[in-house]
Amino acid sequence: MAFFRMRLKSNALCSTTMVRLYLPCDLPAEVGNEVKGMITLLHGHTNDGDDWVNFSAAVRYAADNGLALLIPDGSNSFYHDMTYGQAYYTWLTEEMPALLKKMVNLPWKREKNAICGLSMGGYGALMIALNHPERYFACGSFSGAVDLQMMLNVGADNPMIQQTFVPILGNELYLPPNRNILSLAEQVSQLPLEQQPKILCTVGRQDHEPYYIYEQNQSLKQYVQNLPLDFHYMEWDGVHEWNFWDRSLVYAIDLFYNNGYAKKKLQDWAAN
Repeated sequence: MAFFRMRLKSNALCSTTMVRLYLPCDLPAEVGNEVKGMITLLHGHTNDGDDWVNFSAAVRYAADNGLALLIPDGSNSFYHDMTYGQAYYTWLTEEMPALLKKMVNLPWKREKNAICGLSMGGYGALMIALNHPERYFACGSFSGAVDLQMMLNVGADNPMIQQTFVPILGNELYLPPNRNILSLAEQVSQLPLEQQPKILCTVGRQDHEPYYIYEQNQSLKQYVQNLPLDFHYMEWDGVHEWNFWDRSLVYAIDLFYNNGYAKKKLQDWAAN
C-alpha cells in the first residue's frame, strides 16, 4: 500500500490544506493489479479527514477492492464557498483536482469515481455529485444533513445553528437551489438515467436531536420517491457514530463497485 499526507497550497482558500491519498499498489492476486476506482471521502462537522483513517477501516476496505481513496479537509464549511470564510467548494471541485492531475496518476474517469461522506460530509458528497454528475457515477451520504433547509428552519433560534451557518450562508441563512439537495435531486432527475449519479443514503433510526438527521433523511426519501432517480435508502438501528459509518461504507462499496462485498464482510464479522 501507499499512503500519502500532502499539504497543498490553495489560492481559493488563501492557505495550505491537508489532502490524504491511499493507493492500493500491492494488491493480492485475487484483487488484481488494476486500480478499479476511487472514492473521495468527506468528513463531518468539527472534524477533519484524519477521522476516516483513524476511526474506520476505510483503507482496508479500499484495499480489498482495489480502490484509491482521496480524503481532503473541509473545515466547518459544509463544503461551500463560505460567505464569511474560505472557498472550499471551489477548492474541492476545481483547484484540488487540477493540482492532483499534475502530480498523481489517479482514475479520474466518471465511471470509476464516487464520493461519500458522513454527517456534514454526507451533505457535501451529494451536493458536489449532484452539481457535477459528469464527474461522479455514484455518491453516498451516511447520516447526512440531506435536508439542510429543515435543519435551518427547526433550529432558527438555536445559537449553535446561527454560529455554524451564518459564516457559510450569510446573515439571512439563505440556502440557494444549487446547495439544496432536494432541489438538486429534482434537477438531476431530468437527466437520462445513465448520466445521473447513483445515490445511497444511510441513516440510523435513533439519530434525532439535535440535528434531526433521521427526519432529514426521511424528508429526502419522501421527496425523491416519485422522481426517476437511481436512489437507494437504507436504515437500521443506530446513532451518529463510527460503527454506523464504517458499516455504511461497506454497503456503498458493495452497491457501487463490488456486489456481494457486504455479505462477505458480514460473514467475516459473524462469530462462528
